[in-house]
Amino acid sequence: MANVDRAYNHVRHELAEVGLLADGLYLDVVELIISGDKSVGERGYVFEQVGHYAKWGYRPGVIYLPRDLPHQPRKPGLTLCDTIRHEYAHAWYFHDPSFFRGEWFARAFGASYTNCNPAPYTQWRKELKRNPEYLAGKKRCKSAKGQLNFFYGYLLGEFITDYASTNASEDFAETFMFYLKYRRSLSRFKNRPAVYRKIRSVERAVSQASRRVRDFGTGRYRPRSA
Repeated sequence: MANVDRAYNHVRHELAEVGLLADGLYLDVVELIISGDKSVGERGYVFEQVGHYAKWGYRPGVIYLPRDLPHQPRKPGLTLCDTIRHEYAHAWYFHDPSFFRGEWFARAFGASYTNCNPAPYTQWRKELKRNPEYLAGKKRCKSAKGQLNFFYGYLLGEFITDYASTNASEDFAETFMFYLKYRRSLSRFKNRPAVYRKIRSVERAVSQASRRVRDFGTGRYRPRSA
């Protein structure tokens, strides 16, 4: 699929620019493979453990795209490059998990990467229900649809996309996706302060990780807490 190859190479160029990919090192080891399976809702995936899928040739740490991805309905604003950027974030965790055990991750995203519960969203929702400004605004909405739209305005002030509210790892992957895409114009997110803080945390993490790439190259790298 030529369009997949173009998107993959484009994202790899972005990763090289920010220092996460170089000469067979660090994220340069991540492969992208078109799966033999059709999508069941997902646009891409990275296995941390393959389990019984191993008998079909699946391997952990590899980005898989379903074979019918080009025919899946596109979410507005979501490109093939975006899907690959998102999955590279998960692959990054697989190939250097010790980096994500640093305090920076939980401080930025409200929980550890491995916490699959929607703890950050749950905590945010509790605080939102005590927010007098939100409660007053919601009361002014005349319809259920209006209330929902009002709620989503607050949600997207805290999470970069609605999917990012799933758990900390997806919040990171979505934020990384937008960081890589808009790395030269991050100020566009300043009107969403909570989101902007997260995206700047990712920017700092990328800068720190780029130095680890050099450690890989010199043989000085050892798994460690960041």
